[in-house]
Amino acid sequence: MEDITEIIKQLESHKLPIVKITPLARNVVDIRNSKFGGKPYWPKNKEYPTSHHGQPLYLLAQINFSETPQLANFPTKGIMQFYIQDDDLYGMDFDKSIEEIIAAPSGYRVIYHEDVTDDLSALEDNLPEVNEECCLPLTREYAITFKLDEEMPSPTDCRFDSIAGDIYDFDEQTSDYIYDNFSAEGCKLGGYANFTQDDPRRDIEGDTWLLLFQLDSVWEEDIEIMWGDLGVANFFIREQDLARRDFSKVWYNWDCS
Repeated sequence: MEDITEIIKQLESHKLPIVKITPLARNVVDIRNSKFGGKPYWPKNKEYPTSHHGQPLYLLAQINFSETPQLANFPTKGIMQFYIQDDDLYGMDFDKSIEEIIAAPSGYRVIYHEDVTDDLSALEDNLPEVNEECCLPLTREYAITFKLDEEMPSPTDCRFDSIAGDIYDFDEQTSDYIYDNFSAEGCKLGGYANFTQDDPRRDIEGDTWLLLFQLDSVWEEDIEIMWGDLGVANFFIREQDLARRDFSKVWYNWDCS
């Protein structure tokens, strides 16, 4: 086994703060609460997100920043929502280039409501929500909780190589230890991304794409969130777009084993 102590020192110097998200087997109390699935907070004076074919998208996750710990560069107020299409690819499009998809997404959307109204009568009520008839990773609403934490680089994240070296150059015992202890799994805001396949950001040059939100498969008593065969979904954003609170060009990806 290689000098794992030295490798850990390198990884520790690149820790990133994250907000860990834990789903609960209950519904939310208020439509403005943070949650996975369920009916979205949506003002009547806004146009609801649809695919290019006019199909309404479904709420995957809703984050109310008044309920979360503060994370550097992330909003401190407002509601951020992640929507995807109800189909067997969960809104992914494999017929277009990554650049085309990011420029004009059809099967997914990220919406940010900077100002949240207290007037519930101003909210749209007749909206789609996940259910057992949907072809989606989840079929019901889950309330969620948040915890501020930090994590070291994951060997599946494209940034790992420049920090500690190519994981495939390590001996088997060392690489197994790294995969077992620094996987970056779970649901979260920020941090390093986890994949069951490869990090697609390796194929994109230029801009720095940060992990905005990760929704992992969760299979526990009364909680069923499943991306294919124990997969994971990631939403990435350019550093400058996050600073501008511009969520119109977020990159959505999911994979499974």
